[in-house]
Amino acid sequence: MQGSSGITSVTSSQNCVSPCQLLQCNMVSDGDGEPAAPSAAQRARAERSRLRARALRDARLVARSARAAAAPPADCGGGFVPEATAEAAPRAPPAPLVHRSVQPACLACGTRFPQSFLLDTFDHSVCDACRDDAGAHALLPRTQAKSEFLLQDCDLDARPPPLRALARPNPHREHAPPMRLYLRAQLEARACEVWGSLAALEAERAARAERRERAERKAAGRRLRALRMDVRSSLFAAPRAPHEHAFGPETRVRGDEYRRECACGLVETYEKM
Repeated sequence: MQGSSGITSVTSSQNCVSPCQLLQCNMVSDGDGEPAAPSAAQRARAERSRLRARALRDARLVARSARAAAAPPADCGGGFVPEATAEAAPRAPPAPLVHRSVQPACLACGTRFPQSFLLDTFDHSVCDACRDDAGAHALLPRTQAKSEFLLQDCDLDARPPPLRALARPNPHREHAPPMRLYLRAQLEARACEVWGSLAALEAERAARAERRERAERKAAGRRLRALRMDVRSSLFAAPRAPHEHAFGPETRVRGDEYRRECACGLVETYEKM
């Protein structure tokens, strides 16, 4: 139904309005009866509605696939039922940011982008075109991250802001907890906060490597000495029996002071009351 102003009204009986219908409803006809071009605000609102509808549709599809995957385990025979593996339900990706004014700028190229893998997973403002999987954006396991950047658990989890990690199944052990993968660029930034700079981190690495090498040399020397004693025991003198002193006759020094001497060279000086 159209009024005198040429604006199309939408009845309340409609449950869903598509972005194209929304544009048609907000278009105002000119003097010739032809609809005018939509404004920038109308186009932005239509784009938001379209992305919201797509996100809702993806969420419904993901929920449907999760319900289909959660089937009861089948009896494999012999009265044993296989254990159900606890897997995280897939989630729909978040809707991208529509307005360019609020979109983050890429740290590598400087262009604004609505959505990327690093932004959604690690909150790292780098677009997918500038992503370097073999360099600054490589994913490191927690153990390797701590050993390579000399970090502790508190530096990853307790120091604000806590570093975000990507959970992946453990490829070595099936029933082990999932691995937590960290972004190399964020690990380097956290190491700079802990040690002051990358130069200080390299100096600490060198000092620890030197201490480790020194300890290994000492341990190798002890093992070599023990091996030599086992192989060539004749070169080492057997432990001697305890010595018993045999003192000679006592001689008077002066007054009540006397002295006596042992064959080993020990001299005792004493007084007689």
